[in-house]
Amino acid sequence: MADKKQGTLGKAKKAYSETLGVLNKNKDLCVFDVKSLEFQSERHLFGLKLKEVYGFEIDVKRIASVDWFRINDYLSLGRFGEKYGRTVSWSDDDQQPSDELLLLISFPTGAYIFGDDYPRSLFNDLFDELKTYGPKYSDSNNQSLYFSLKQAGPVFNAFDGIMDKYYKINKGDFKSRKIKRLKEELEKLESLG
Repeated sequence: MADKKQGTLGKAKKAYSETLGVLNKNKDLCVFDVKSLEFQSERHLFGLKLKEVYGFEIDVKRIASVDWFRINDYLSLGRFGEKYGRTVSWSDDDQQPSDELLLLISFPTGAYIFGDDYPRSLFNDLFDELKTYGPKYSDSNNQSLYFSLKQAGPVFNAFDGIMDKYYKINKGDFKSRKIKRLKEELEKLESLG
């Protein structure tokens, strides 16, 4: 199966090379924006590489950039290092990437993803589960994990299922948390008398 997948990437590289070669040789005769086609082919080949080499279950035609693109609210893929102006803000171990392509999983609002009552324990469980996939860099203070491409495929593919699991847990927990808060408020009001 891996040979077949690698073959698709190889065939696409060859097809783009041949097609763009012909267009470049005849660019004075064509109305095509060859640079734009080169950029599109580069993104497509990058998507194929993510899928076929690193195991990402991703729509290869949706790749917006080979340097940085936001996949959803919590996932981004990009090149990190000083020269890109992207570093780990508050690295847990003071390590920094140097010209690396990384999958970033980040929760800027922390436990607020589960509600205004900020269920920290539930969020910590989610974050700890994501950590089991072996991030190369961690920024626990900013709820961010950075995965090398070698480690990123499995966590990328499992991410939606993991989030669904914790949203379901939160749905049940939210009711009990709200009941507890309302009971505490009622007790306070009753004590005021």
